Amino acid sequence: MDNNIFDKIGFLGPLLLFSIGIYNLLDQKIYLIAYLVFFITNTLVNKILKRLIQQQRPSYGKSIMNEQYKGTEMYGMPSGHAQSAFFSISFLYLVKESPTLFISELFIAALTVFQRWKYRQHTPEQLFVGSIIGIGFAYFSYWTTKHYLSGKTFYLNTI
Repeated sequence: MDNNIFDKIGFLGPLLLFSIGIYNLLDQKIYLIAYLVFFITNTLVNKILKRLIQQQRPSYGKSIMNEQYKGTEMYGMPSGHAQSAFFSISFLYLVKESPTLFISELFIAALTVFQRWKYRQHTPEQLFVGSIIGIGFAYFSYWTTKHYLSGKTFYLNTI
């Protein structure tokens, strides 16, 4: 299986989207801090769900960068790549409301989902569930930040 530049972008999609998120939130410190905290929380939620569900990854998965899955990462439900990617694009869209940024990030997220399916690291169901959880958690994170944190942490705006 040849791994081209799009496969590599897909594999690194969550990291790329995380970096884009940080860069675009530098001018909104409250949302930047919330993004960082909730991104980590989203990752922990994924690990907890993998441990609870314990659904195996598809058989005969291919490795793009010699991934070695151990512990909770040997499970595929929900997809951590999809969950992280869709958390990032959803949170950033809710804060910035930029269609151009959203479309470019959606392209990276689509490459991520496709790469995980192409290399048989996840089933379509695992990718779908991860995407939905990422979107839902992003909405929860944005709503919590907007309604509870932004007014109480006004001093962060001066940083």
